[in-house]
Amino acid sequence: MPTSEELLDLAEPCAKKIDISTGMRHFPSFSEAEEQCEDEYDELLEAIHEDELFAPVDIARQEQLVEEIARGLPENLRALIVELADNHARHVWLQQEGAYHFGVAVGCRMRDEDI
Repeated sequence: MPTSEELLDLAEPCAKKIDISTGMRHFPSFSEAEEQCEDEYDELLEAIHEDELFAPVDIARQEQLVEEIARGLPENLRALIVELADNHARHVWLQQEGAYHFGVAVGCRMRDEDI
């Protein structure tokens, strides 16, 4: 697993590509920021995914597994596994959005305090 310093080194090119001009009052959304630094962000994610704890995510395989489990369940329980998978995806998205916005807030505070 890369160190935090190494991950910050990978995140820095992403941050440099984001337009946060002096008079800016609106920060780009996570998806807007991701589009602006897609290659650099992918490199950052790839470094994290190289660790065995954060193995690469295969969304197609995840969906296939959910479908296989659902097929093995009685009809009245199939919707539960699909709901569980959907809820998990929303949870991951929530965590990602929270981390992004927390990072932006910390960055603003550091800038404002000349840290």
